[in-house]
Amino acid sequence: MSTSISEIVAQRKSVRAYLDKQVPADDLAKIVEAGRWAPNAGDFHISVILNAQLRERINEATRHAMVNSDREFLRERVALPGYEPLYGAPILILLSAPADARYCAFYVALAAENMLLEATALGLASCFIMSPTLALNREENQILAREAGIPDGYELQCAVLVGHAAAENKFSLGERTIRGTVTYLD
Repeated sequence: MSTSISEIVAQRKSVRAYLDKQVPADDLAKIVEAGRWAPNAGDFHISVILNAQLRERINEATRHAMVNSDREFLRERVALPGYEPLYGAPILILLSAPADARYCAFYVALAAENMLLEATALGLASCFIMSPTLALNREENQILAREAGIPDGYELQCAVLVGHAAAENKFSLGERTIRGTVTYLD
C-alpha cells in the first residue's frame, strides 16, 4: 500500500538527534535524485558529505559561527549542553548555487524540500538547516567550503541532514503545527 504525498507531507518532521547508523546507498541516491527533480530556474550544486571527519570540521566551524552570531537565538541554541549544530547526522547534504543567482534561495529550498519528503517516504529522519551557511560562506572558511564540494563562485544556501532518528530528540523545537494564513478569493 503506497503512502500519499499528503500523508508524507504531514509525517515529515525536523529530527535533531540521529543514530550512528548508515543509510543504504540506494536510499541516499533516491534522496539526492529527488532534489535534482525540483522545480528550478538555474544552476545549483549538491554536495553529499559522508566523511565523518569533514562533517565534524563543518560542525565545529558552524558552532564557532553560531557562538559569534549577532542573532540571540543562535547563541542560545549553541549554548545548550550537548548541542551539536549537525545533530550527529551521518549524512550532510549541502545545497549551493551561484553567488550572483537572483532567485537561487527559492529553487535550492525546493530541492531541499524534495529531499526531505523523499527521506520521509523512505522511513528516514531528516532536518532542513541553515546554520552551516554562517560558517561556509565566510571568507576565513573558504578552504573548508571547497573541501565540502562547494564550487568556486557558489554560496551555500541551505543543508539537509539525513539518517535514522535517535529515540531522544532533546533539541526539538516542539511538535509540528500548521502555520501560515490562507485567503481564498473568488
